[in-house]
Amino acid sequence: MTAAFTRTGAAYFGVRIPRHAERDLEDLARRGFTGVLHTFSENDLEYYRDTMARIVGASHALGLEVQMNPWGVGRTFGGEAESRFVMRNLDACQVLDDGRRVGAACLNHPRYRTFLKEWADAALEAGADLVFWDEPHWVVPLHVGVDEPGRWGCCCEVCRERFGTDFPRELTDEVLAFREASMVDFLGELTGHVRARGGRNTICLLPAVEGAYGIADWDAVASLPGVDVFATDPYWMDNDGEAAPFVRRFADLLGATCARHDVSSELWVPTFRLTAADIPDLEAAVAEARAAGVERLWVWGYEGCAHMSHLATPDSGEVWERLCDVLVEPSPRLTEHAREEHADLDLRSTRELVRLMAAEDAAVPQAVAEAGSDIADSVDAIAERLGRGGRLIYAGAGSSGRLAWVDASECETTFSTDRVLALFVEDALEDDAEAGARELEALAVGSDDVVVGISASGRTPHALGAVDAARRAGALTIGFACTRGSELARASERAIEVVVGPELIAGSTRLKAGTAQKLVLNMLSTLAMVRLGKTYGNLMVDVSAANEKLRERVRTIVRTATGAEPERADEALEAAGGSAKVAIVSLLAGVDADAARERLASADDNVRTALGHQ
Repeated sequence: MTAAFTRTGAAYFGVRIPRHAERDLEDLARRGFTGVLHTFSENDLEYYRDTMARIVGASHALGLEVQMNPWGVGRTFGGEAESRFVMRNLDACQVLDDGRRVGAACLNHPRYRTFLKEWADAALEAGADLVFWDEPHWVVPLHVGVDEPGRWGCCCEVCRERFGTDFPRELTDEVLAFREASMVDFLGELTGHVRARGGRNTICLLPAVEGAYGIADWDAVASLPGVDVFATDPYWMDNDGEAAPFVRRFADLLGATCARHDVSSELWVPTFRLTAADIPDLEAAVAEARAAGVERLWVWGYEGCAHMSHLATPDSGEVWERLCDVLVEPSPRLTEHAREEHADLDLRSTRELVRLMAAEDAAVPQAVAEAGSDIADSVDAIAERLGRGGRLIYAGAGSSGRLAWVDASECETTFSTDRVLALFVEDALEDDAEAGARELEALAVGSDDVVVGISASGRTPHALGAVDAARRAGALTIGFACTRGSELARASERAIEVVVGPELIAGSTRLKAGTAQKLVLNMLSTLAMVRLGKTYGNLMVDVSAANEKLRERVRTIVRTATGAEPERADEALEAAGGSAKVAIVSLLAGVDADAARERLASADDNVRTALGHQ
């Protein structure tokens, strides 16, 4: 049986500057990953709660499912992070069989369980789709500085009371059974808490069913009422096994267990500490997981953990790229992806829907800012051609076309220009590339014109046809899409790519994609007009006063720009024939209207230049 992976994810940790994390998350989405695990350590809980919520929000904006794990929390979960809890709660820590108390929290201690529930609440508040209980285990003595074979825990007062008698010095079958029962109870209480708060849980067990840290009865864990996803991480290099048989053994066990309890299966493969020589093992691990029918295949961690010297190798980059090749496919249709976490959207309260939409839209400005350099270059290119007498022509269909038409039509009044145009195309013609070409050719475009093809998906035939015709005619072409590596970007000389991720309602690109398009179109037209001298400072000095509201606005602009009293400003405007530019130059330069017109004519109609850059 071969699984079709609808969920592939990567662990991401260590970066807490949102703009840097967002760039990496965009890379994950572009590569085709559908999920990300964010580590949420005790240090994050103390110092980075709001930051983590922002990073989770950025993940959701890209359509990534988010898992959050208690990284190193209490020294009883996977991860290299240190624990603040054990420093502050020594009496809630585990006791070894020789009576030494060590720096790992006791799974049975009520104070630790309460702390973990508070941690889980914070993870849910940050927006986690799944709380990922990562490698829960009793203390590994070596991890807390005890390098003595045979040591084990916990023999504290709480555990002794639950055990019902003093513990033997040896790790007997009875003690192993007690430890396993305590672990199941521990996980049941935590997953039940998350479920009661509307959250979902993943439990990831170590790949062991025997020994001091194995769980013999995986069914007991997978059958817990709060479990949604059951996982394991068969890192063969940590278990002295060959990759293929070791991974297949636990993939089969995982699949059979999940099938019995109707929960999703998830298997993790490593990229950390692997060299180029290990790539065949990595490929074999992925192949075995696929052959076993595992539903979700995730990797620890992003870029081969190259940023963490303890886990990196000189070949981390090569290992990561190869893993991406065999694990995921690039996603050119990111805008249309249906997000599993919103499958119950119609069942949620209106207030929750408002919160969700607000959170989605809040991520759009950052996505636009990430494309800032490409937008700025496009503005300069547009201004240069408009300055030669050319036109800015938008070619979009459907929602994209309507937004373009709004932007173009508003330029006529705001900036007194008829050189911003839009092809207004009904939805029925979106798929007609020839119609796009014909409509563009009817405008007789040339080398002084700029044609911006607009398509959220980057593959709308009408926009592609228009851009193709524009290139043949010698116009500058700019492809504007809300995804990476689109057909439209490849067909154009310049590209603007604003990756906003899948929509709240799958495929409804009038939402985030539409918001992004409106913001970018505002920038292209408005900033090109600023470059052309259509403003003086931040004042619209070329506004067309077509009604009384706009005539009053012109009066206000002249008064604000010059500081003139209302009566004097009105007199200057009357002499200027209603032109704000002429009136401003006349008042500030101390010349009459005719002289002001001459100054503007010799300064390319730029107020600041006409005034000698004052």
